[in-house]
Parts: sequence; C-alpha cells; structure tokens
Amino acid sequence: MNEDLLVAVAASLNDAWTRSVAIPAPTTIEPELTSQDAYWIQEQIVRYRLAGGRRRSGWKLGLTSAGPGVTPIVGTLLDDMIVESGTRLSLTTMVAPMVEAEVVVRIGEDIDRPVTVAELMAGQHHVGPGIEVIDYRTIDSTGVVDWIADNSTVAYAVVGNFVPVSSVDPAGMRVSLSGQTGELATGRGDLAMGDPMAAVAWLSGQLAERGHRLDEGAIILTGSLTGHHVVVPGRSAEFSADFDGFDTVTIGFDP
Repeated sequence: MNEDLLVAVAASLNDAWTRSVAIPAPTTIEPELTSQDAYWIQEQIVRYRLAGGRRRSGWKLGLTSAGPGVTPIVGTLLDDMIVESGTRLSLTTMVAPMVEAEVVVRIGEDIDRPVTVAELMAGQHHVGPGIEVIDYRTIDSTGVVDWIADNSTVAYAVVGNFVPVSSVDPAGMRVSLSGQTGELATGRGDLAMGDPMAAVAWLSGQLAERGHRLDEGAIILTGSLTGHHVVVPGRSAEFSADFDGFDTVTIGFDP
C-alpha cells in the first residue's frame, strides 16, 4: 500500500481524536487496506501521541469473545487512557462511547516472547475488574480493518483493585454490568478465549511478531464479557461492574 496514503489516513484519524469528531472510515477511502496496513496506521497515530509526551502503558484486546476462528484485534493504551474507578468523563471528548465489562491484567515482569497460560499463572502478575470505554472516530465502518486503524476503538480503561493472579480463577470470574436502567448484562471470564490469561498469552505472541513486548506494569484489557452498551449522548450516565470478590468498578459520564 502507498505509504503516503497510510500517513494521510493516520494524520486524519489522529486529528479526529484530537478534535473529538467523526470522519469517513479508512476502507471507504481505500477499500484495499489490509489488517497489516491498519496496524501501521495505528502505530503512526501512537507515534504522534508519544511525541506529544504520552507514554505507552498497555494494550486492549478485542473480539476475544467472538468464538473459534476469529482473530482478536489489538489496540494501544496510553497513560492518559487508564483511569481509576469512580472517574467521571466528559462526553464532549467522545463521539459514540460505549461501555463493556472486562477482566484486567497487570503485567508483573517484562515479557518479550510468546508465553503460555501456565507461565503467566506462575508469574508475578495481577488480575482485577474493569470497564472499557470504547469510542469510534469513523463513520460507516466496514469492520475489522477500520477498527484496528482506529486504535481498535479503545478510549479508556477503567480499573479497580488488583490481586495476584495465583489467588483467583480468572476464567471463573463472574460479572454483572449495570446502568441507570438496571442490570444490562452478565458474563464470566471464560468468555474471553476460554480464559483471560489465554488472551494475554495470545497477545504475547502477537506483540513479539510486531516487535513489541509486554512491559512490567502494563495494563491489559482482555476483552468484553458483557457486550457493549451505548452511552446516550447529551445525558449524564453512570455504569458499574460487579465482579465476584472485588470492589465495584464505576464510571460516570457528564454532558
């Protein structure tokens, strides 16, 4: 693919994020874009933001609950995208936000190669409850390629308290996601590739192929357990995720 076109698409998406506006999806501009092109675009957007003083602080996994044969997608978390439970966000900084409950993993040591679930469970890693706020900067998206280019649509990672991974069963963690209309959905950790740690193991291999690694302290969103739920534009809203054995995780939105 023509690199000038990829640079132009990346610059346009980065500007859309900066100004909180939606733009045409990349594949409507160039239908021949591939997933590899989309990751190149995503990396270019991250470079713009790193140059502005932000730090790479983790990764987002998507489509981990889509079932066998579906390849997950990956997005990049920067330091200002990770917020504590109880945070309130301004809807003026988003276009089409949604929320979903996820198991969050905090990496305990640098990992620069593919690892197994057994290795992860034996490591110094931590697991906790979380909510992902997703947002779209494109209109008329056609699917995976557009999502990847748009940083896999991640806006924020809302995190709660962490415990050592050896002290819990991530696959068996149950969650209830609630909003102002009551309970929205329930789920369990094994919806994410059978085990959230299996999702992290897959990520370790995928990042190694792309020349990245899992850094100590990195925050990993392992994928939705509840489906995504729309935050209504122009209205205050509160959402909460209750995971068995953990404090409730909450996120609020202000007009």
